[in-house]
Amino acid sequence: MYRLAILTSVLPLLSPTLALPLEPRDAPVFNITSLSATFPYPGVYGKPTVDSFVDVAISYPDLSSTNEPIINTTCSVNWPAGTDPGPTAWTTCANAALQFRLPEDGWTGTTNFRVEFWDELKPDGSGLDITHYLTSDPGNSSDPNAYMFCLQMGKFNPLTCTLTGPMGESERTVVMSATEESARPN
Repeated sequence: MYRLAILTSVLPLLSPTLALPLEPRDAPVFNITSLSATFPYPGVYGKPTVDSFVDVAISYPDLSSTNEPIINTTCSVNWPAGTDPGPTAWTTCANAALQFRLPEDGWTGTTNFRVEFWDELKPDGSGLDITHYLTSDPGNSSDPNAYMFCLQMGKFNPLTCTLTGPMGESERTVVMSATEESARPN
C-alpha cells in the first residue's frame, strides 16, 4: 500500500524531468582577426590593373581535440593583374584542415562580398560551414555590418581594404557561428 502511494506521488514529477531536452551543444565560434585586400581602382587617377588578393587570418577551436585549443591560420585567394576579382572556388588555407572561398551567390563587388569557410570533421564529408558578409559602407559609420574599411590612397594606387578602419584606429573582429552540414556546399 505504501509502495503504491509513493509511486503515485512520484509519477507527476518524473514525466516533466524526462521531458526536458538535452543541453544544446554550443555552435563553435570562428573569428576573422584580420583582413587585407587589394583590388583594381578604375578611373583617371586609379590603377585599373593590379595583382589583387584577399588575405584573411582566422582563429577557431580545434574540434578534433578534447581540450579544444585555438587554431590560428590564414586563408588567401588572388587574381593576376588584368583579371577582374570575383568569386572563387574552394582553396585550402595554410592549415589544410580548413578551406576557404568567395562564393558566387555572395559576390556583389570588391567592397561587398561573402567569405565562406569549411571545416571537414568526419571521413563521410560532413563538417562545419562558416560564412559571413563583409561590406564597406563609408557613408554610414554606424552600420554594424560594415566590417571593412576600403581606401584608394593617392593617384595611381589600387583600392586597399582592411578590418582596422581609418589609419588602423579601430580594431575589428568578425565573429561567426558555424552550422553543421552533411557535405561541403558547392
